[in-house]
Amino acid sequence: MERRKFIGKAGAGMAGILAAGAAPAFAQGGPEIKWRLASSFPKSLDTIFGAAEVMSKRVAACTNNKFQIQVFAGGEIVPPFGVVDAVQNGTVQAAHTAPYYFWGKDPAFALDTAIPFSLNARQTNAWQAFGGGNELFNEFYKQYNIYRVPAGNTGAQMGGWFRKEVKTVADLKGIKMRIGGMAGNVIEKLGVVPQLIPGGDIYPALE
Repeated sequence: MERRKFIGKAGAGMAGILAAGAAPAFAQGGPEIKWRLASSFPKSLDTIFGAAEVMSKRVAACTNNKFQIQVFAGGEIVPPFGVVDAVQNGTVQAAHTAPYYFWGKDPAFALDTAIPFSLNARQTNAWQAFGGGNELFNEFYKQYNIYRVPAGNTGAQMGGWFRKEVKTVADLKGIKMRIGGMAGNVIEKLGVVPQLIPGGDIYPALE
C-alpha cells in the first residue's frame, strides 16, 4: 500500500477532548458557561490527566472566565471507560480520553490514538493538523454526536514490563498483558492474553 494512501485512512497517538455537539463560540457580553469534563485518567497520572487541567485553565483565560470547565478524574463521575457514553447521554459535557479504549464500539476509534506500525508523534500531529486527519475524525464522531479536539500526544507506548524474563517469543504464551486497542489483537497472535485496564488500575493489577 502506498504511504500517502495509508495516511489518508489511518492515524495514531492522540488523547482527545470529546464534547457533545460543537464547541461554543464566544462574543463580548456572552453568557457564562460551565462544563463538567470526565477524564479516563487518574490524578496520579499527571502527565496525561494534567493536560485536561491545563486546557481548562487556558479556556478560562481566553474567555475571561466565562467558559469554565471542571475536570474530574476517572471514576469520580463515571468509570474511566464510560466517558464516551457519558458525553453521549448528557451526563457530562466533555471527556478527556484515549479513543482506542473504545475500539470495541468501532475499530475506527483505535485510529485516533495508536495502532501498531503506524505514525510517530510528530507525524501524527502533522497529519491531523495539516493533512485532513482532524476533519476525517470529526466526520466519524458525528454519528456519536461528539465533536473532537486533539488534546495531547504521548507517542508510541513502551513494549512492556514483565514479572518474568522474556527470552523468546515462546515465553510470551499465556502472559496477561495490559495493552489497548488493535495492538491487543496483534500480540494475541503470539499467545499473549490482552487486558484492557484503566491507567489507575495497572499498578494494583501488577501487585
